[in-house]
Amino acid sequence: MNARINFLSVLPLLLLTGVVTWQSQQPFSNTVLKAVEPESGCTQPPSFRTGYQREGNGVSAIGTGFNFQGLAWIEASTCSPGTLSITAEGEIAANEAPELQVGLGSDLLLQQSFKEPQTVKLRVPRSGRLILGYFNDYYRSDARVATLESLEFLGLGCNTFKVQVPKATGGEWNVAARTASLVSSVPMTIFPCNAGVLSLQVMGQAGKNIFPQIAFRQDNKILNTIQTSGRRQDVTLRVDDHPVNIMLINPYFKQLADRNLNVRSVVFTPDAPNSP
Repeated sequence: MNARINFLSVLPLLLLTGVVTWQSQQPFSNTVLKAVEPESGCTQPPSFRTGYQREGNGVSAIGTGFNFQGLAWIEASTCSPGTLSITAEGEIAANEAPELQVGLGSDLLLQQSFKEPQTVKLRVPRSGRLILGYFNDYYRSDARVATLESLEFLGLGCNTFKVQVPKATGGEWNVAARTASLVSSVPMTIFPCNAGVLSLQVMGQAGKNIFPQIAFRQDNKILNTIQTSGRRQDVTLRVDDHPVNIMLINPYFKQLADRNLNVRSVVFTPDAPNSP
């Protein structure tokens, strides 16, 4: 996903409300980013921590640096002016290199693209909240995705069911929307409270120009096989009180582009104290 933020407009909102709205460019949508509250006080040397990451693996600490794989920022509180030394390199995607932005309070100190490994040094003119952010993340893949919507169950004496979607499926289960998705051949499982009727809608996203197929199984018996399309299809199944496995039969996934920023090291050197 491709997104940009400029510190000059973002950080005043962060400092006042801890919330920033950014405009995604692929696809167009508004997403609210909730930043953690800044820590009070400062340390010397400053200790950087994750301020926000859009995904769980958006940024990870590696030695004295950080690996940015998604939209994220790190932050620290500085006790004094000094010099910030950053060594970084990037993975180009969509003909664009990853970009690092460095801000102090609401001031933008650096907006730098990184390709080959390079080191930049910049002046930090005062103490304050120092933020290093990666905001032009880009990722593109071709994948078959099966979506199951509006899951409902009408059973004998009960209407409840549980859903298990392992991380290995590549999909997820949204409880509020009663919607699940499958990307790999690892099955999701529905646990009905009793025998009854399971109803849902299915649709697919094509990968390599082929739509996904899904199979419904119970007790090693195939209840139904569905060839999905870009349109929703109604599905109704009579099931007993045993688990129902739903599996993507023809998974396909290919990564096409992935822009990442590898900050090898971040070193802050405070100014020497003035002699008495």
